[in-house]
Amino acid sequence: MISYTGEECLACGQKFGDKDDIVVCPVCGTPYHRSCYKEKGECINHALHASGGSWMAESVQKKKETDYIKTICPECSVLNPHDAEKCINCGTPLKDRECEKIDFSDEKVTFTKVDLTEKYYGMDPQEVMDEDSGVTMGDMADYVRINRFYYMLAFRRLKESTIKMSVNFSAFLFPEYYCAARKMYGAGLLILLFRNIIMIPFLLDWLADGESVGFAFHALSQFAAAHAFSAVVVNISKAVDVALKVCFGLFANELYFRHTLDTLKRLRKVSPTHLKYKQLAGQCGGISIMGILTMILVEFLLVSLILLVLTLLSQ
Repeated sequence: MISYTGEECLACGQKFGDKDDIVVCPVCGTPYHRSCYKEKGECINHALHASGGSWMAESVQKKKETDYIKTICPECSVLNPHDAEKCINCGTPLKDRECEKIDFSDEKVTFTKVDLTEKYYGMDPQEVMDEDSGVTMGDMADYVRINRFYYMLAFRRLKESTIKMSVNFSAFLFPEYYCAARKMYGAGLLILLFRNIIMIPFLLDWLADGESVGFAFHALSQFAAAHAFSAVVVNISKAVDVALKVCFGLFANELYFRHTLDTLKRLRKVSPTHLKYKQLAGQCGGISIMGILTMILVEFLLVSLILLVLTLLSQ
């Protein structure tokens, strides 16, 4: 049996006692003193009748409000219980701040439930990847953006294992372009420069073949033939290039892991809020198409410069 003790009679405003004679509206369930109901002659809770709802005890109503009203963290935008003292995600104090609230009991409010474990492929986004800075798995995944599942697995293995080798075929096939795509421009330029330098013996061998370069470069061909390296040196330069690609393919994930970690550490220091930090992580990460195109242009200019120098020397 429902107890109405302590609830308020809508007609007279008095709270019900244990021994009060109480009647309820057969339509909406609003309780009244019997004498008050007779005096009014009908239920006066017209708003509830119009909405088609049912009366709810004050304690139940408060609990329902607690369940439906959420506080939005001003820093990371995560929904918190309406009376939360600090954000459940980033720890920002909420008690003494003016925070936006959302009432999900309002039928006009619609939202899509986002499962963070689905976004991060079942992994814990709060897993700490660096104890000193507090960078999490979620931070690194947000920075990587493209192909995050592969890198989340790779980063976790690199963090937990003493073996820092893992296979990255993209890095093996296109070392400098991989670096450019992942915004490791310094490493990409060093690899590009080194690969072009060690391939000079092969370039001279190719230029020495007059049929390969054509009659217009006859003088350059003769110069290359006169200064060509031996077949052994040419083969060694090719082997060194392949060895470089293999090594980079094995250690590229470790390099990218460190690059991502260092970048996120810097972003945490310069970001005034957690929300700004998350925004910067997404903006600074991902893949750079412009970086790839720039690296192609740099390689073209570098090869052109080498050919120009050889042409001038052949005059």
